[in-house]
Amino acid sequence: MEKFQPQIYRINDILSWSERKELILSPKFQRRTVWSPRGKSYLIDSILKGFPIPPFFIREKILVRERKTVREVVDGQQRLRTILEFVADGFSVMKIHNEEVASLKYSQLPEELQQIILSYPLSVNTLIGTDDSTVFDIFSRLNAYSVPLNDQEKLNALYVGVFKQFIDKLSKNQLIYWEENKIISKSQIGRMKEVEFTAELVCAMLFGIQNGKKIIRDSYKKYDDEFVNTEILEERFAQTLEECKILLDDNIKELEFKRMPLFYSVFTALYDLKYGFGDLEANTGNEMNLENLADVQTELYKINSTITGDDEYEEYEGFKNASTSSTDKMTNRTYRHGILKEIIRPIYS
Repeated sequence: MEKFQPQIYRINDILSWSERKELILSPKFQRRTVWSPRGKSYLIDSILKGFPIPPFFIREKILVRERKTVREVVDGQQRLRTILEFVADGFSVMKIHNEEVASLKYSQLPEELQQIILSYPLSVNTLIGTDDSTVFDIFSRLNAYSVPLNDQEKLNALYVGVFKQFIDKLSKNQLIYWEENKIISKSQIGRMKEVEFTAELVCAMLFGIQNGKKIIRDSYKKYDDEFVNTEILEERFAQTLEECKILLDDNIKELEFKRMPLFYSVFTALYDLKYGFGDLEANTGNEMNLENLADVQTELYKINSTITGDDEYEEYEGFKNASTSSTDKMTNRTYRHGILKEIIRPIYS
């Protein structure tokens, strides 16, 4: 027997149900957590921009005596509460999410934007003739197919502020770069690895070489409300990536340096020489001296050959050891950074 029907409703339909008291928002199936103002703002901004939001599960009941159909929300309650609150002028979208409509309540929005909201399609799985035990069984089965969130996906769900949006934008801008150079695979991108790696590189630009990924979590929390110097960071990030391509003879995808731990070391050594960690003064940085490029590339290829085992250069055995296990540890990152910085130094002197 069919347990549910997938349907599309508009936000205006939800409002009509609510006005007619046909919508039941009950915490029976979900904990009644309270969203932060940023979380609410982010949801409404997604709707205004036409981005998809997760589907809802609604149990439909027919009240025979009243000859009335009521709809009990069993999943997606906070999203619907947020939508209803916004349309009732309960809050406005924040500037960090949408400067054009910042501080405007729903009733103050231009009519065309109100139309966008009212006509926004909601994906709803309507549960039919299901008792409580069946509803719990459905969610148990759905959860059985779910892949546990990794650390970056958890951060993405927890924070919706300035730093998150900056990192999202930066990683999206370089999506082709990550894929073409085989630094990050499509399957890894599906798990937000490019976002995590971008955050890791930005944190190095700001604070220098770090131990592991704790600095990422700390930065998402610290800069959720305010994050400055984004234009300088964005420009420097893109420029450093381009100079990494020049440094590696536009051949990253064929080298061991395409591995994220090693690319991290190339990027940070180059950035440190060009700009200096933590220095966000508006300067163009040191220019590359291409006269010395060939000699530098020779040494980098020696490192590559030592790691692959094609050739063995005794002076780079330590680098190989620091590149094969515990690659994110501070000691190994610092060691690789020191070696690469000295090798690359001639093209920035």
